[in-house]
Amino acid sequence: MQSQIFTYVLLAGLAIALLWVIVTDLKSRTISNRLTMTVALGAPLYWLSIGLPLWPGIAFQLGLAAVVFAVCCVLFAIRQMGGGDVKLLTALSLWIPPSQFTFLLVAMAMLGWVLTMAVGAWRVAHSNAFKTSPARDSALLVLGTLIAVLFASAVLGGPTLPVPEGLVETTSSSPLAAIAVILAPFAILLVVTLGSIRIIRRHERDLWVPYGPAISLAGIWIVASGQLLAAHPAMTGG
Repeated sequence: MQSQIFTYVLLAGLAIALLWVIVTDLKSRTISNRLTMTVALGAPLYWLSIGLPLWPGIAFQLGLAAVVFAVCCVLFAIRQMGGGDVKLLTALSLWIPPSQFTFLLVAMAMLGWVLTMAVGAWRVAHSNAFKTSPARDSALLVLGTLIAVLFASAVLGGPTLPVPEGLVETTSSSPLAAIAVILAPFAILLVVTLGSIRIIRRHERDLWVPYGPAISLAGIWIVASGQLLAAHPAMTGG
């Protein structure tokens, strides 16, 4: 019982640290090394609290972190990722079991996309770019952000919009209609994404992708959904 309480305390501490990463990164575009180190050093305590064995448990976590660090270093070298983001994702990978890491990446991509558009909308609204319409463009980006939120929520298992019954009946009787319904969200997604990028770059030369907040939100999502503990049978009575 005491071990489980300690585990929950550690997970709460992880969530708080990730929330603080979001605040500091959005404010200054930097991630404190102390925060990253805190996340990394909390992982061994978490392993101890859930009784993770040295083999294959801890060995797999260390191996995953090594692979993540190597891949992220390549992205850093080609200027597709910041140094703080590399260290944060590596530290977080010490907590996330390999079976859940793919979901972390999907969540990071979805949430990063939403954040990129939301931050873009805010910055465009305050833009002083010559021969542009900040009010119109920011309104379009807000609309695009809402579409992105709905899509991300559906992908990550959150709330979704109900499908009209008439549409369901049409797709069940017509294969072409079913294919069209399946492809429609992706077509909308492509149009919204490309259109949003074009709008943002009309106002700013560089498109800022908030990797740090995206990584942090994805980690918080996994912790809050209970998927992290579900991956360890000892914590769920399995």
